[in-house]
Amino acid sequence: MAEFLNLPTKEQFDVQNALLASIAAHTGTDGIAVSSWEDLQRLNRMGLAEKMFKPGDQFVSSYDSGQITWDLIGWHDIPTDKRFSRAMTLQAHDCVMSCPFDAPEALYYAEAELPAGTHIFTLNALQYTFTTTQAVPVGGQVFVSAWEGDTYVPTIIATYAADRTTAIETGLAVTATTGTDTLTPVNNHSRCRYGSNNYMESAIKQFLNSNATSFAWTPKTNFDRPPSGAPYTGGGFLKLLDAELSAVLGSVDKQVARNTTTDDGGQDIFSDKVFLLSTKEVYGANEGVITGENAYAYYSALAGSATNNKLIGRIKYLAGSARHWRLRSPHVGTSYSPRTVSTTGYASDYYAYYSNGLAPACCIV
Repeated sequence: MAEFLNLPTKEQFDVQNALLASIAAHTGTDGIAVSSWEDLQRLNRMGLAEKMFKPGDQFVSSYDSGQITWDLIGWHDIPTDKRFSRAMTLQAHDCVMSCPFDAPEALYYAEAELPAGTHIFTLNALQYTFTTTQAVPVGGQVFVSAWEGDTYVPTIIATYAADRTTAIETGLAVTATTGTDTLTPVNNHSRCRYGSNNYMESAIKQFLNSNATSFAWTPKTNFDRPPSGAPYTGGGFLKLLDAELSAVLGSVDKQVARNTTTDDGGQDIFSDKVFLLSTKEVYGANEGVITGENAYAYYSALAGSATNNKLIGRIKYLAGSARHWRLRSPHVGTSYSPRTVSTTGYASDYYAYYSNGLAPACCIV
């Protein structure tokens, strides 16, 4: 009679080999070493990574000409590709750089050609006038380039061509007036000055998920203006990231609240490889619609209950100094202020146009 050996399958051998390699590589307090990001992805897909690693464990990747140290912050993200069921979420331990969330927006978008001449508009319940000598073409914009002190009083106007970067006229004086508006509709006054807190429309969301050698910003609304300065003048985040790490990242299903001032509240759903964390995810207080959001274990271990108060474990640094760093959630009572974590670990907020720390998250899937 023939005898049959119940040998493991190739896949079972792979699991055994991975376990043996991991045991052999164990280094005590330094954690478990893996030889590549692909190894880590493989362990994650086999369900072994969650048994071998814990929130707070760290990994290091290259980024541009430097490095990023990543914290493992949790396991609850849901892969968009339903062939996979596990996501290993990493976040930069400190800020990678400082950059704006979004640029100040245009006052007016030309649905039809705006002829040269005197124009009147109402902003923040006050009327103003300015005069152009050249027409603004279809798709062009009128932009407030200077304001009076810390007020919402515009003092200088610039006009732009349809590409939103070519200036037609600059230095146009703005004065108070009364009369009938000829420039309508105009944008929300706060967004004209400080930018938008809508993550779905933000420049930072585009940059984080760009693999382009030269990042190419795309406007999402009629009033959007192109971001300027670092990092928007170089390669996209995924292009600058360690290619081996980038190769094992997968998109996950995420949510973000909408503000109640200009965006009607509610929530947006999106799927990205790289993203900013939300207030809920860093164990901050609930705000707006947060359906589907959960605090990461790395942050929920810092306090007995969710709080916006100071938490040392939320502090992040850049070049040796504590920095405010961006979250994707809006301060829902404003149109212009995304949530941030302050230099003391407090969940706060700051103008969208201001350059704050960037500490992105991503998922190995």
